[in-house]
Formats: sequence, structure tokens, C-alpha cells
Amino acid sequence: MYVEKRELPQPFLPRGLAGRITAWGMEKAHGSIYKTVAEFLHLEPEDDLVEVACGTGQFLKKYASHVHSVAGLDHSELMVKLATRKHRDRIKAGTAEFVHGEASQLPWQDEKFSVATTMGSIIVFPKPLEALKEMYRVLRPGGRAVVSIELNAEDGKDHSKHVEKYGMWVWTEDDVRTILEQAGFSEVSISYAKGTMVASAVKQ
Repeated sequence: MYVEKRELPQPFLPRGLAGRITAWGMEKAHGSIYKTVAEFLHLEPEDDLVEVACGTGQFLKKYASHVHSVAGLDHSELMVKLATRKHRDRIKAGTAEFVHGEASQLPWQDEKFSVATTMGSIIVFPKPLEALKEMYRVLRPGGRAVVSIELNAEDGKDHSKHVEKYGMWVWTEDDVRTILEQAGFSEVSISYAKGTMVASAVKQ
């Protein structure tokens, strides 16, 4: 289910002073999601991880400080600025990078990363299939991806107001499997944590 995009609200595109408040609130609200996704990612010290729609970089700071390198992209300039500040030591060391951009046009080379993730954002990506294809492209063979979908058609809730107000995708489990496979992924598996759909997949 999807409707034409409206102007994105602060939680989807934080900006200005209100955006800073939103960013702080999102870090707190997404704590359980970050923990759940970290368990599915199984991050190892040799991993190179990219997070699409990385927000303030809080997930990478808390759950990926031990990996070889991290990178994040967000379409909010404010979020990129906050993430850059949070990871300034790693950026100086050359093991972290944060960029402003669109999920459907990742700036990195083919097969750069071993792990890719996006959390709580793909439902408002204008081009979700293209974004997943880009995640697939930048992964190495054998690389893994984990996508969390907080609002979904399987959670037993009525999302019609959100769809009408903001414009968003509301996917079934079959929808998620299909779009990941269309992007090139295989070994797609779907789990649930407190209503959040978590999809894992592999690049063969």
C-alpha cells in the first residue's frame, strides 16, 4: 500500500532545531530495534558495515565499535552532521565515513562491504527496490543484509492514517520476500520482534 509522498515530517527528515530534538528522541525510541537488529547481524571484527538511513550513527556507535569499518548514509544533512560528530575519532582513523545522499544512489564502489542494514526507514524510501539493489551492489559475495520494518501489514495494526498523512509502504511478509529477491538477494528469512518485521538475506 502506498500513496503519493507528502512533505516528510521531522521523524522522517529531521532538520533545524526541532530536528535536533527529534534526533535525541529517535535514539531513545529505537533502542530496542537497534538491539534486535544487532542480534541478527552477528557482527564480527573483520566486518565492514554500511547503514543506510543511519540517523545520528547511534547504532554504529553502540553495536559496531568493534568492526573493521563503518559507513553511514542519510538524506538528512542534520543527521549526517550529528553522526560525523559522534564518530569523529573513527573518521580521523579512517575507519568511518558518513555521507549525505539518497538510498537509491549509494556513493560506494561495488562489493565494498560485508554487511548492510537499514532500520525503520525503508517504508518511506521513494524507491525501495532501487535502494535494496544498491545495498546488494555494495555487498561482497556472501555478504548479508538485515532490514527492519517497524510498521508492516503483519503487525495487526491499522496504518491507514499514516499512509494517508505521510505516504508510506505497508508490506506483507510476501511483499518483503519478493522485493528482496527482486533486488538479487537469496536465503531470505523473516522474523518478528515486538511487532517489528526483521528480514535477513544473503548475496550469493
